[in-house]
Amino acid sequence: MKSFFSLVLIFISLHSFAQIQVESERDNEGNVIITATNTSSIPYTLQFDFSNLQNLTPVGGSSPIGIANPGTSRVATLKRVSSSQSTNFSFRYAYIKGNIYGKRTKEPIYLIPLPAGTQVRGVSMTHIENRLQPDEQNDAHVGVSFFMPEELTILAPRKGYISDMKMDYTAGKNDLDFSRSENFIEIYHQDGTLTQLKVLKANSQLVKIGQEVFPGDPLAVSAGENYQNGRHIRVICTRVSKNSQGKIYAEIFPSTFVIEENFSTLSKPVEATVTHPEEVITMEMSKRELKNRSKAN
Repeated sequence: MKSFFSLVLIFISLHSFAQIQVESERDNEGNVIITATNTSSIPYTLQFDFSNLQNLTPVGGSSPIGIANPGTSRVATLKRVSSSQSTNFSFRYAYIKGNIYGKRTKEPIYLIPLPAGTQVRGVSMTHIENRLQPDEQNDAHVGVSFFMPEELTILAPRKGYISDMKMDYTAGKNDLDFSRSENFIEIYHQDGTLTQLKVLKANSQLVKIGQEVFPGDPLAVSAGENYQNGRHIRVICTRVSKNSQGKIYAEIFPSTFVIEENFSTLSKPVEATVTHPEEVITMEMSKRELKNRSKAN
């Protein structure tokens, strides 16, 4: 018979509302099976740090990584070393939204998330530390902004599922530079990455959490009229990565956008007319989705 027990564990989360619960049980051979219950609609990456291991060894190295898919998943295993000795263990764990093992068949291309024909200016954003601490320079990529001339509908830049949103913030000040309360909609992609679109009009969402969206689908209405630089949409792409110490973290990475006839990561500011090439809209669609799109058109 399996003996079941749960532990009071210390955990670190990069998302305060994540619903991840970790439990453990021993099998008939005394091995420890660690499972995670994920009540969200997308995967999370977990990493374990064992501070006490007696007669047990973790499968996958000293800081194993597991994927908590929606529902309950096995995320780590501790193998019993000697059947004649007792076992004991304790651990911490960290979890981050996304799948570090997500696969892609080709490098994705993102649409500028605005209606085709819009005249935009696109720039890479400056790290907030450069404004708070001007004597130090942080060149880390933190996303891109697209500035627009008027209130417009914000569109999905890639295929994915709506994984999160916050749309209840109404700015009460003018001449803003940055706000931690900015409204956003988040999309989870099949390669394990996420895209957040920020600076949206309060309560303007046109989608629901869990809904599948395709490039060009409407998401919400733009905002930013009370910001120093005017109306804009911020696009922030993240993935789970490992740092030089082997610890997982949420990395903001530069993504490639359609810039008229070219593709660009916006390493330099650009001014362009938004285009929505059919080959980019359909590049991540399945055969069935392509067939349905063909019928609809």
